[in-house]
Amino acid sequence: MTPVFHDIRALIFDFDGTLIDASIPICRSFNAALERFGAEPVEEVEIRKLIGKPLREMFPAVVPSIGPDEIEQLIDYYRESFRPMAAALSRPMPGLKAMLAHFHPNTKLGIATSRMSDGAQIILGALQVLDQFDVVIGLQDVDNAKPHPEPVLKALDALQTEPAHAIMVGDIPADIEAGKRAGTHTVGMVSELYPADRLRAAGADAIIHALDELIEMVDS
Repeated sequence: MTPVFHDIRALIFDFDGTLIDASIPICRSFNAALERFGAEPVEEVEIRKLIGKPLREMFPAVVPSIGPDEIEQLIDYYRESFRPMAAALSRPMPGLKAMLAHFHPNTKLGIATSRMSDGAQIILGALQVLDQFDVVIGLQDVDNAKPHPEPVLKALDALQTEPAHAIMVGDIPADIEAGKRAGTHTVGMVSELYPADRLRAAGADAIIHALDELIEMVDS
């Protein structure tokens, strides 16, 4: 396969649904928080549609009447539930380790996620791949979550890479939009919720079904 992207010096990844499938602990912790709060749990399929958004957007989507203080309480409940189960119930996305083995350490690798970075670091540490990423930009590091370009721009700054030499890889339209607005190339990771046509409509330059497809696609 002829590489699609040339002279690439950095790859920036979304986390949930792109590098890691943490949908099981996310769904369980989300409903555990709702039940502890006294609200009705919701179907997993509805939670999965929200994964990739910050928790401050996820909870109001299912409990529209809650106020800011109640959202923070729900987030605290969620995190108390998520941390103990996150590493055991999360799984690498297809092709993760092959992709990392190919690009690390010659290509800079970063993460721009809409979750707090400590949760991502716990899971990556358990999978013994945390040290292969040069930076993890989490929700606490920015004022604006994706699709705003700030998380991607912060990652680029930390990686000391110009946008033209970087690719943003993500599984939802917000990831693609953030990369486009930051000036990077973009690759969409196909999922049940966001098939190739939706990611292309968001502006993805290329589409993958597994992370190791990047190996032949990127001339780094």
